[in-house]
Amino acid sequence: MGDGLQALLDESARELGVPGAVIGIVDGDQEHVLTTGVAAADTGAPVTESTLFQIGSTSKTFTGTVAMHLIENGLLELDTHVIDVLPDLRLADETAVQSLRIRHLLTHSGGFLGDADELPGWGDDALARNIATYGSLPQFFSPGTIASYSNAGMRLLGRVIEVVTGQTFEEAVQRIVLDPLGMTETFFFPWEVITRPHAVGHVPGEDGTMAPFPLWGITRDMNAEGGIVSSVGDQLRYARFHLRGETEGTAPVGEETRLRMQQPQLSAGPPVEAIGHPWLLTHHGDARVVMHGGNISDIQISEFLLAPDHDLAITVLTNSGGGKALGSRIVDWCFEHLRGVSTTSAGTELRSPDTLDELTGTYDAGQWHYDVTRVGDALEFAMVFSPQIIALGIPPRPPMRLRVRADGALITDDGQAVGRTLDPSEGGPELLHLGLRAVRRR
Repeated sequence: MGDGLQALLDESARELGVPGAVIGIVDGDQEHVLTTGVAAADTGAPVTESTLFQIGSTSKTFTGTVAMHLIENGLLELDTHVIDVLPDLRLADETAVQSLRIRHLLTHSGGFLGDADELPGWGDDALARNIATYGSLPQFFSPGTIASYSNAGMRLLGRVIEVVTGQTFEEAVQRIVLDPLGMTETFFFPWEVITRPHAVGHVPGEDGTMAPFPLWGITRDMNAEGGIVSSVGDQLRYARFHLRGETEGTAPVGEETRLRMQQPQLSAGPPVEAIGHPWLLTHHGDARVVMHGGNISDIQISEFLLAPDHDLAITVLTNSGGGKALGSRIVDWCFEHLRGVSTTSAGTELRSPDTLDELTGTYDAGQWHYDVTRVGDALEFAMVFSPQIIALGIPPRPPMRLRVRADGALITDDGQAVGRTLDPSEGGPELLHLGLRAVRRR
């Protein structure tokens, strides 16, 4: 396996502009770790098994694991009303505040705007201060009705964890997940990372070569949604637990709860099929997949994937925007060469171009919006960052050209489904699902 996969990793990194990457695979009773490139282009430090990467939104599954631990131990219930834990919680829709439950936070179905602005500061009150701003978050739909990826909801769940445990969010994760699993190379704070080998994100420089980008990309109030920094070895420890329950200490959750976390709770739009607690659920060909992954401002991108029925787990950690395509290639290779599973096509019958005009307009997603125009038989989605994001210096993303399949899926030119239109009963055409988010037309 090693030579073929190593060649794919090396070639893909060069082609896609990924300065450095590491992949880890749990393959039955075997484990494999392969690296390529450098952690930082300016220092030339090589990526090794000990290099720390920001794992981004895979952190949400740690938050979910802690929440399910509290539920399993009788300190919370799935149907606990959030306001019973956080009586000062305010949302723009008072009715939504009264009906919002823990299960809605776990399944990204709180219904309020999912990408709230973060606040500066690294004090223990970071989450509490951020949640205090939620009174201005608009409500898109009633809690529990539609899955729409929600960083804001995961922050709220992190604050619930703090109040219930009497610890900071990071202390609770350390006690309940990291220590029992022996994850000694996993951290939350930049001052913990700076003295250890770590990757930095990269963007194209003026001459087109990849250059380090001076952005951490996370404030403390974002830790529950995306703040973890980890090594490939620790990611494999985490994978072994959620794949088959292996642990060096007391399991964070019992077997029944671990498996329940991987069961569909609410259907979702492409590129996944359903939401668990809070895993993202889909299929690779006919293989059932339990997954997540993360994206830190397009400068560090990761994949994390379990195939429980095939005793397979894959983690991919990268340090540039090309990491998304690299991760997809690695995952495809592993399924095909290790398990004989190939992807399947859903067909390409398209909606009539004459029906596309009803989908054009400007759709809000919080920290950015999409200007959607019709271009021939396709829709062009131009992503426009908010002033706060622009101020960080994050490079703009090129417009996406998407076609609309007959079943409503929004697909790329190579047929990958990345979103879907919604029926009028679901709020369409005023709402679209794109990148797991329900975005609303102005």
